[in-house]
Amino acid sequence: MSRHDDNERTLALAGVFQAARLVRDLARHGRADEQAMAASIGSLFAFEPESTEAVFGNLAGVRLGLLTLLEQLESPASRDLEIARYVIGLLHHGDKLSRDRERLAELGHDLEQLEEKQVHFDLPDFPLHAQLARLYQRHISPVPPPILVKGEPLYLQNPTIADDIRACLLAGLRAVVLWRQCGGKRWQVLLGRRRLADTARSLLQGTG
Repeated sequence: MSRHDDNERTLALAGVFQAARLVRDLARHGRADEQAMAASIGSLFAFEPESTEAVFGNLAGVRLGLLTLLEQLESPASRDLEIARYVIGLLHHGDKLSRDRERLAELGHDLEQLEEKQVHFDLPDFPLHAQLARLYQRHISPVPPPILVKGEPLYLQNPTIADDIRACLLAGLRAVVLWRQCGGKRWQVLLGRRRLADTARSLLQGTG
């Protein structure tokens, strides 16, 4: 496997870890890195990207994910179990979504329609995250087991934050599908940790 392939797989996997980190931060603190969230949400509308990097805008768009991936791989003693649990849940649902071509096509169609609404209406207060949350509830929530998000009730019960969380979960699933398209396999996460960490560290040098 070439270094180029390693880069693509690692970037896609970093997108999964970034989504998991955003979900954890939103649930725990009611806020998350705005640049990373914008890049992750933007990835949902990258229908024909020129490269894996372009899905997130650029390398900087997935920097938080690369950092989180590296932390989880290299610091077992301080590994964040919530992030790990969200990643596992996203990988599980993403695998199911990748195999269900009909559901994947329906979700893609709904995302394209949502993008058209944004372009045509050009509303500054267009409730994008709320719309994405509805898509998550329509296409992902009915499939067991649910991805259970834990955190502060004050934030989890806030409708706006709940929408942000579901939108980030949807972005995480998009990253899983991308990872699969790049040849990502579960065993690579379990048995290829050093290679993943080395690639993530190398990619981080290009994020500034």
